[in-house]
Amino acid sequence: MGKLLDIMEFQQRSETGEVMEKTSKFDIKWSRTLRALAEKYEVVYTPDSTVISDKIADGVFNAAVELLATCGIYHMNTMRIIALTEQEIRDTADHYNSNPHVSKFGQGADRIEYTYRKQFEKKLPILAGGPCGVIGEDWFDPYVRSFVKEPTNKAMGITGGIENVHGHSAKAGTLSEMYAAGWEVAQIQRICREEGRPGMHQGLLCTASSAAASFACIDDHDETKRKTWNTQIGIHIIPEMKIDWNAFMMAKYCQERKIEPWTSCVSLTGAICRNGAETAIGIVCNALGQLSYGHGGMTQMFANHLDGTWSDQETQWAVAAATRASERHIKVPIASVCAGMEQHWRQYSGFWQAQAMTISNTINGMGYVWIGGHSGLETRLVGEVMQATLEIQDPAEADILMNKVFAKRNEETAKHLASGVGPRNFVDAYDCEKCEPKQGLIDDYNRVKDELRAMGLKAL
Repeated sequence: MGKLLDIMEFQQRSETGEVMEKTSKFDIKWSRTLRALAEKYEVVYTPDSTVISDKIADGVFNAAVELLATCGIYHMNTMRIIALTEQEIRDTADHYNSNPHVSKFGQGADRIEYTYRKQFEKKLPILAGGPCGVIGEDWFDPYVRSFVKEPTNKAMGITGGIENVHGHSAKAGTLSEMYAAGWEVAQIQRICREEGRPGMHQGLLCTASSAAASFACIDDHDETKRKTWNTQIGIHIIPEMKIDWNAFMMAKYCQERKIEPWTSCVSLTGAICRNGAETAIGIVCNALGQLSYGHGGMTQMFANHLDGTWSDQETQWAVAAATRASERHIKVPIASVCAGMEQHWRQYSGFWQAQAMTISNTINGMGYVWIGGHSGLETRLVGEVMQATLEIQDPAEADILMNKVFAKRNEETAKHLASGVGPRNFVDAYDCEKCEPKQGLIDDYNRVKDELRAMGLKAL
């Protein structure tokens, strides 16, 4: 079994590695190497098929290993390259691959275990939809509560994003960040207790982003604080392959407190990564880098375009290819997003964006959903679609369905943008006093279910 590097080794390499004063020089080397490796390993985006083959998955993994070994990780504070050898990278992958990790969260009736899944495996991914985005103080309670009270939702992959508390903006690196994050954390604990789910996993610690504010939110002996067993802290490598001391501090803290770190792996399509194939390689390169120092047991994989859009066939192909590469060579649980874009939140078009992601991710080995729409009802639909998708076992049938769903997603996205209508505000989607969905949201929920059945998702 491969051996993991000690995180303090990254301190030494951050201070002694090759100096590169301009990030553009790193980006140029990284992009040129990426392009050559995509060609070398024959990783090609196939817009007519989102069922990822073993050959593509293996090519993505091997290209990612070589990319990380060739270019390393760029430290933005020291302006040096953190170099890793190919053997060290493969040892990291082998450490996980030879002993598939199980990530355990929550307590009591809400205890959950995240495990890796295989393509077309009939094991249901865990539904862990959580509230995210910029949240107003006046509707914070019913928004969070809609996810907690949804009985099909097993956990929350993320919880929070408060914008202002008592007139104080949650500004990173200032007192107001700690103030707002502390208020938010206390409210979440109260809501979980009131709904009879005090042991519920609350996922990524959101509003607190600095090390000091994050650490202040966690105390296993204070009922108003997050706990080591219901929290994850981000240790991100920023796209593409940039890191700072804050990420290392977070990772070290997680190791000391035995907290599962939030290993979030993102690449952008249309920037340094020109297409879905290169984006898939970038995602896995990011994952291997974070696992090398963070020693986490799961990874979140996501792709979006340079303009901030996602859920289309190309970005989903990239996520699927990266997920399958992990399935075959790393075997950690993969968390995925199954939710629409901001302009489409709680709108009919947003439902379709979410379902395109849900079906593609479920087919290609997603372990759990961490964002499943922007209300409890939308999260319920994601779970129902995951369950129905398990019955599709033929790759040709899967591609036919996905092509139909992606076409519908594109059609409704274009219609909504042309209408000039923005997102449906939560207060317009839910009765906030009763914390129940309003008829408009219910109608969209039922309409999408009927249309998915007509497209071939017969088990829904």
